[in-house]
Amino acid sequence: MIADLAPSEVAWLQVFFSAPNGLNWHSIEQRTAPQGLIDHILPWLHLVGSGPPQTPIMLPFVRSGEIVGWYATTRGPAGAFELKKELMGWLGPTYLDQIEAMSGDSPDPMAMAMRQRYDGIVYRFSGTVGATTARMADRLTAFANLAQRRPLTNRMPVRPVGAIRSDFERALLVQDAERAEALIAELRETGRLNEENLKYLDVRLKAGLGLWPQIARDHWLIKTLSDLPMPVQILADIIEALYRTYLDDLEKIGDAPALLDAFKQHLGTPYPRLFATRRGIRTPRVIKAFLLFERVLDRPNDALLTDLASLLPTDDPGHMLFAGLAAPVSAPAPSPVLEGPVSASDEDEAEQAFDDGQYDRAFALYRDLPLSKRSVQRLLACVLFIDANDTCQSLLARIDEADPAFVATLADPVRKRIDDLRGAPQRDARDEAPITAVDSWFAWAEGLAAGRDISALAQSLDNALTWDVAQITRDDAASSRFAGLLGGLSGEAAQAARRAVPAIFNAVFVDGTPVHESGRPIAILLFDLLALDDTLTPTDLELLQLLLGQLLTIGLSPSDYRNLVSGLEDVQLRVGSYAHLTWSLDICEALAIAPAPGEAARAARRQFFLLLVGQAQLFAHRLERQDVLPFILLCRDYGLDSEVLGAITLPEQAEADIETHDLSGKMIAIYTLAEAAARRARAALLEMFPGVRVETNADTVATARLTSLAKAADIFVFAWKSSSHQAYYCVKDAMGTREPVMVAGKGTASLLRAVLDSLS
Repeated sequence: MIADLAPSEVAWLQVFFSAPNGLNWHSIEQRTAPQGLIDHILPWLHLVGSGPPQTPIMLPFVRSGEIVGWYATTRGPAGAFELKKELMGWLGPTYLDQIEAMSGDSPDPMAMAMRQRYDGIVYRFSGTVGATTARMADRLTAFANLAQRRPLTNRMPVRPVGAIRSDFERALLVQDAERAEALIAELRETGRLNEENLKYLDVRLKAGLGLWPQIARDHWLIKTLSDLPMPVQILADIIEALYRTYLDDLEKIGDAPALLDAFKQHLGTPYPRLFATRRGIRTPRVIKAFLLFERVLDRPNDALLTDLASLLPTDDPGHMLFAGLAAPVSAPAPSPVLEGPVSASDEDEAEQAFDDGQYDRAFALYRDLPLSKRSVQRLLACVLFIDANDTCQSLLARIDEADPAFVATLADPVRKRIDDLRGAPQRDARDEAPITAVDSWFAWAEGLAAGRDISALAQSLDNALTWDVAQITRDDAASSRFAGLLGGLSGEAAQAARRAVPAIFNAVFVDGTPVHESGRPIAILLFDLLALDDTLTPTDLELLQLLLGQLLTIGLSPSDYRNLVSGLEDVQLRVGSYAHLTWSLDICEALAIAPAPGEAARAARRQFFLLLVGQAQLFAHRLERQDVLPFILLCRDYGLDSEVLGAITLPEQAEADIETHDLSGKMIAIYTLAEAAARRARAALLEMFPGVRVETNADTVATARLTSLAKAADIFVFAWKSSSHQAYYCVKDAMGTREPVMVAGKGTASLLRAVLDSLS
């Protein structure tokens, strides 16, 4: 062992084992030193020569033939803190008397020898005299023997939290619960999550998967979180869940009195703290909930009701109902003045709202009262709590209208806070461009295009729910301008735009449908951001399929259609394999079913299908009956002879495993909103399983027919990516302890594979 040491190792060991150390290297090398000392040193010498790089090195200091102390170091400048903790944990106060880190200028020759060799922090430690020192030496020898068997550990690099969160939101967009939970585990491993964060993530997971009743009916979770300063997204998710669960149906039938009663019973009375402030959130159901909260009060504020009603999009299904609910319920209040009498009840009401923690309401009431030193302080407190730019600007405008003499009488700390709210714009060190508060989608996109602080812009997306999405979707010009800003990015800015895909998607598409046809350029942008990414995950592919469906629904110009198919060809060339065959077939089917704008577009989609056929020749031997049938159907769609399929042929009846399943007299039910895919899957299943009965359903709400079908079906296939949540809960309740077959995709290939997988 000693003879195997490199000369460079022997050189520093000779220095370490020399005076003042009572043990010299020559006696160790010649084995003339006491055997007890040799036994404690040899395991460490073995680690010096061939130990794993993460193991420390410890060597003894000897006096009068006995070990009286030890020196320990890491193999490099990192890991000193961990080494000290490991020593204290391994030895503890039972053996360890003192431990000290040797300074870089220490004249101790043994510490100098270790430091020069490993460039790490050197610790000197010792135990109490006598038997304890001997036992400590035994413990350290055992440590060395264990270190020799310690497996190598490769620490995986910790990804940025922003990247993990973006992947998490993408997984939620495509309803991939398993992937989302894995990303929560990855976030946990960053060490930056506390108990509150875990609760927030649980809410976000359920909201993203559409499990609204599970959130709404968890009373104690909502009660606990309502007392916390929740992130904007979580506040929106909780109120959205409550509204969807308890109020959606009443809104649809337009029953205003029942809606108000249900709000008081399920939202207003149990969780008043949820309505302390809207935080500027513009999600329609959140706006409606706050309007209802104001409306059920004894003295609703007409101005606040009007402001909330004005935030609802005119094309919202409940717009007329809530316009009626926002109508004045009291005599119009006089215009606010800076001086003059004020009703004691008005001031008392503002005070009461502030004391009750209703900060949105308190701000609106104080803003309409004549300014006083007290009201300015209360307005400032509301602004700081609400933390929304429009509220801040409203206060500053009110201050600017005030008499300068009154403003001068305000206390210095109050005037300083007002000045801080105005905030002088900072400048970016790279281009000297002023950095203003990011309070809109355009401000965010322009910041990225100007190359400003990428990290700050990424964090600003946490408040995206407070930005007016109409600014980028109200017309083609605005949408094209926004898409143009993000489409020309490169480097870190482009990466930041890709991470923002989920936030942009959720802003532009409400409940999975486009806000307006003018959002087409943004949908194309999102598609390109994903398709041009260097790496494509299964989640990205599903999101591409989702965007494709949206674009085909909106409609595309001939040039946009050809560019879209060209992007799909690039993706297919990168991911074409048997593993992604179902996805590829579903894409071909989506293109085949939707109209194509012109002959050139039809030729482009046909060429894409032929690209898939060519790739599939390489793994044709793996194809089973459920894989080949979609190819045959697509040939008919594209007007091609089945001979183009080449080696892609139906297996012989005797060889087809699928024929071993006898489904005569059985019933297969297929639930999907993609009715064309359901019809194709039905035809294929009837051909594959003679005697089987196949029923399809596309009801968006719980119906007697859907319930009956779920109870009677032997196999219930549920395409959850093309479904309504009410239908899902209807099916779950009807099936009892049985589970539906959940389908990942929406096309014929996905439906067929799900059935075959359930049988095997």
